[in-house]
Amino acid sequence: MKHILKEGQLSILLPEGEGGALSGEVHLLKYKGERYVVRKCSTLLKAKYYEAISKKLEKYNFLPKFLGRFGKDVLYEFINGRDLRRNERGFVFEQLGEIGAFINKQKINSNPNFKFNKILGELVSGKYVSSAKVLMRRKRSRIRKKPKIVLSIKESNKIKELYSYLMRKTKAQIRMDISDFVPGNFRLRRGKVYLVDVEAIKPAIKGMGVAKCFRGFCNTKKRKELFIKGYTKVYSTNFLNEIYLDLCNLLFAVQAIHFKEQVKRDYQEDLGKIKRLLKKYSLI
Repeated sequence: MKHILKEGQLSILLPEGEGGALSGEVHLLKYKGERYVVRKCSTLLKAKYYEAISKKLEKYNFLPKFLGRFGKDVLYEFINGRDLRRNERGFVFEQLGEIGAFINKQKINSNPNFKFNKILGELVSGKYVSSAKVLMRRKRSRIRKKPKIVLSIKESNKIKELYSYLMRKTKAQIRMDISDFVPGNFRLRRGKVYLVDVEAIKPAIKGMGVAKCFRGFCNTKKRKELFIKGYTKVYSTNFLNEIYLDLCNLLFAVQAIHFKEQVKRDYQEDLGKIKRLLKKYSLI
């Protein structure tokens, strides 16, 4: 496979529709009439992470076939077919639920508080360490303005207090999760759904991806029912009660504010969600 990487023709691979592919590391590789996908990673650590995740999940057969890692380049099969669309048939959402459940079953040692506290700290200080997603969005929109301080220390402490309370009440666990259930991260081939963006698989509070999917791609009653039907074939959804969803919504709102401030989008609605949660739990 190494000679394919050396001699093949490379081009940036973008999703057919919305969502996905903001990292800039995904490339289409053509070699002697065959197509492959190569992730050209910025670090060896990231490449090894993709390799480990791919090998761990290959038995479930919802990822593209892992063909090898060569330094910081990770090679996969190209999934023929098409990207998912906003308007899909019911079996697609059932399969999405199964994929989400298989990933949520994967345990991982990770500190659930580190990223949350880091984000809050940046919103208080106004000093941001931008992610690849933010940098790509800035590049596309030519943003040059400096981010600003969004939260006071008092506001940050109230949010931390609520977060700690909800974590205790839910006994939330850290598992592998899908960070973004968006159409561009999945492809459909002969009736089977594949998760083609391995970068979307990350440590998170169990079910964060499910809750996010319910706010977006699976935002109708029927789609949620089909998603849950698929999920419960593999894993229980008993943990997804009202308090658990409040925890997820708090995390979503904080992350959204952090991202939107850096790319200069309005986040007042997200601040409002946080204030309503603080009021609900008598913290304001």
